[in-house]
Amino acid sequence: MNRAGWLVLAALAASPSAIPQTTLTSMQSTAAQVMMLGQSAVALTGPWKFEPGDSPWVDGKPLWAEPGYDDSEWATMSMAPKAGSFDVQLGTTGYVPGWTHRGYPNLSGYAWYRLRLNVGNTGRPLWLKMPNDFDDAYQIYVNGHYVGQFGRFSAKHVTLYYSKPVSFPLPMPGPNGEIEVALRFYMSAATRFQAPDAGGMHQPPVLGLSSTVHLLQAAEHTAMLHIYLGTVLESFLFLLVAPLALLAWLKSRREQVYLWLFLALLWEVLNNFLTVFALLSFAMTMAADTLIRYVIVDPLGLTLWTMFWWYWFGLRQQRWIPGVAWLLAAARMLVLFCALSPSMGLSILSQPWLHGFNTATAWCVAAEGVLLAVILVEGFRRDSTEALLAALPILFVEFSSFSIYLLAFGIPNTLYPFGLGIRVTSISGFLMIMVIGALALRRFLHTQVREGLARQAIEQDLEHAQQLQQRVLVPEAVESRCFTVEAEYRPARMVGGDFFQTLTKPDGSLLVVIGDVSGKGVSASMLVAVLVGAIRNRAEDSFDPVSMLVRLNRRLIGRSGGHFATCLAAEISLDGTMRIANAGHLPPYLNGREMELEGSLPLGIVDEGEYPVQTFHLKPGDRLTFMTDGVVEATNQADELLGFERTREISVQSAVAIVEEAQRFGQEDDITVLAVAFTGP
Repeated sequence: MNRAGWLVLAALAASPSAIPQTTLTSMQSTAAQVMMLGQSAVALTGPWKFEPGDSPWVDGKPLWAEPGYDDSEWATMSMAPKAGSFDVQLGTTGYVPGWTHRGYPNLSGYAWYRLRLNVGNTGRPLWLKMPNDFDDAYQIYVNGHYVGQFGRFSAKHVTLYYSKPVSFPLPMPGPNGEIEVALRFYMSAATRFQAPDAGGMHQPPVLGLSSTVHLLQAAEHTAMLHIYLGTVLESFLFLLVAPLALLAWLKSRREQVYLWLFLALLWEVLNNFLTVFALLSFAMTMAADTLIRYVIVDPLGLTLWTMFWWYWFGLRQQRWIPGVAWLLAAARMLVLFCALSPSMGLSILSQPWLHGFNTATAWCVAAEGVLLAVILVEGFRRDSTEALLAALPILFVEFSSFSIYLLAFGIPNTLYPFGLGIRVTSISGFLMIMVIGALALRRFLHTQVREGLARQAIEQDLEHAQQLQQRVLVPEAVESRCFTVEAEYRPARMVGGDFFQTLTKPDGSLLVVIGDVSGKGVSASMLVAVLVGAIRNRAEDSFDPVSMLVRLNRRLIGRSGGHFATCLAAEISLDGTMRIANAGHLPPYLNGREMELEGSLPLGIVDEGEYPVQTFHLKPGDRLTFMTDGVVEATNQADELLGFERTREISVQSAVAIVEEAQRFGQEDDITVLAVAFTGP
């Protein structure tokens, strides 16, 4: 590279008019350091002069920023990183411990750095790139002139942002290339509890030409994006899985475990978004992020996962667990608010109290971890396989919750494979999703097997019920010289609610009973069995249609469970006399014409039902067709009913033909057809 000039680190001689005489004497004893600067940049490792506290202000300007100020009594602090030094938070090399690790353990608030330089033969404007890692805000003065700042300073308050690489153009050096850099740093009282070596700069500033400094700044921005790549990938994964959890809950609202899984995943996405948004932009101050993310959002994480695993392992009897979880979350919010109050610009606690509340936050996290461990132990008693699979992600979640406190012991909370940052929280999130997916698949397969066995058992029971119902419904064979009976029954399901009986007396008279229990399925079929038994019992004494309907109504009252039944009973003598009573059923067809019958309420509605009886006289050759409403209500694909007109037209056909015609049209309900032909005595 072409050489662009020289940078000389030296003591500057100041004119007597610039500063007091006592200051000049100390300045002139400073040893000089020389460094060559090519067409690049140089790290200002110092040693810097360092002084805790804030400068006196004269005429609105800080005295400690004035050129030629006597800082010989200040302490020296080198910004040269030790070989192999490493930032456990950012993953960058060349880390320098802060002032709390270098003789000022209780220092918070303001402190100043000063450095004298001599630059020769540059001929081009210089830029100063400030460190990417520092605590927490600063102002820059060069040769007594304000250059810029990170954060917002006012007379009573400093607005803080998370550290980012920023560069500033410098004014031209003095006549002899003199540059005096004065840095006014401010650190919140809460920051010193977050790391054992907080305070000031953790990297040396860099001085150089504009193009080089901006390349360095762009490289550091890219490195920061790489650091949070794992967080972005984790959020993307959670955004894919969260809707599935929500859909699972919407399909089965009683399975609240999926609701808590959705909320936990949504919390992870929100927390990651706030992290990246606050650390990579200036749109959110440290105070706002502290309140929203650290005080409100962050304490909810362990609680949401606690609720999920509590539901997952079915620990409903241990109702104290959710109560304790939410109580610990509230306590953690309170102590975090107090411990981090300086970061929010509040001064509500003294230094000793801040330390106590900071320790209390760790105890709250520890208590939440113990609660998760209790859930894991209880889960092991319920299902050891699921508990063993869940142990690893649960332990990682607990470890990641402690990671901020473990930084104090030099234990990193972020790994950097191939230069990409993967936080421990991201690793725990990936593990959590994979294990929950495996557990959900395992539970789904077990559920499918159980449901398959249950369905198989139900189908077998229904098949047995169907066989039993067919045996119950099949009437005795009618052997008569006067009557010919056809019966056809087609349930809409395996078992149905239609019932019928055709019985004869020794003298040859015929009893016909047909009916329909409201509803379908097993409940209706059980009532069918009750009614068929009642019909046969009553028929042993009398074929009288009215007494038959009265007996059936009494059997249903109080036993129907909300069901009712339509029913029609007819007694036909050998001479063709037919006595018939109807309880809300379809009238039969006589030779293709619907008979006119008086109506009455169905069975099972009122205690004392009245069922008027009507008498008709059949002639030899007459044909009666009894049927249930499954024929009339057959519906085709165009939502058209078979209806009464079409039913009347096919009523002269055989029972099998009528049933098949209704089925072809579109069966919706149970279908029963009884055809009785009277041949005469």
